[in-house]
Amino acid sequence: MKLSRRIDRIVDFTKWPVAILSMVALPLVVWSTIRMLGDILQAPWNLIWFVAGTVAFVAIWRSWLSKSRLGNLLIKVEHEFTHLIFAVMTLHPILGFQASESKGSHVRFLGKGNWLITASPYFFPTAAVVLWIFSWILPIRIFPWTSLVLGFAFGYHIVSTIRETHSDQTDLQQLTWRFCWLFLPAANLLVLGLLIAYSHGGSTGVSEFFSRMVEPISLLRNALSPG
Repeated sequence: MKLSRRIDRIVDFTKWPVAILSMVALPLVVWSTIRMLGDILQAPWNLIWFVAGTVAFVAIWRSWLSKSRLGNLLIKVEHEFTHLIFAVMTLHPILGFQASESKGSHVRFLGKGNWLITASPYFFPTAAVVLWIFSWILPIRIFPWTSLVLGFAFGYHIVSTIRETHSDQTDLQQLTWRFCWLFLPAANLLVLGLLIAYSHGGSTGVSEFFSRMVEPISLLRNALSPG
């Protein structure tokens, strides 16, 4: 308990520095994303199954899940499970978990918590990341099914994030809208860009995405250097 309180203090101390860093990093992430789109235009077929999975989820959502109780429940389950993951990561003992349309949804844990637990469902695509990790560590790559399922989870994250991000959301009110505007755009673009980069180019695509983020800095340095 003492350790989790210490971690909360450290994480909360980083809240606004992280927000400012995210705002500064946003143009770099945008640059890397644009460069990645250039690679995709040169080899679009590498991403065809990922796109098919994304389109399939959006179609299923619009035609059925959005009108069903199951669709809303799935979003609530993943939302609260993401809170739970980050609570465990910051060493908070879990006391209870509930995801329900009629009785409300929440995760109960010991301690005050921190901004990372609160913000996690609004940038961290739990289902997609779990599938990403499995596809990375498994010795046998079952394509196109791995890419198809990852695209399906990607579509789910896009839909769920849009549905959960609104002015009545108490998590976002607690974080403050100023912080959300500074932090969430860069965080979401980074996470989604990495998922697309991996689906298109594997671990090499991820490495290139990171390396391209520093290209504008190098270009600026060269432009400002004398001679």
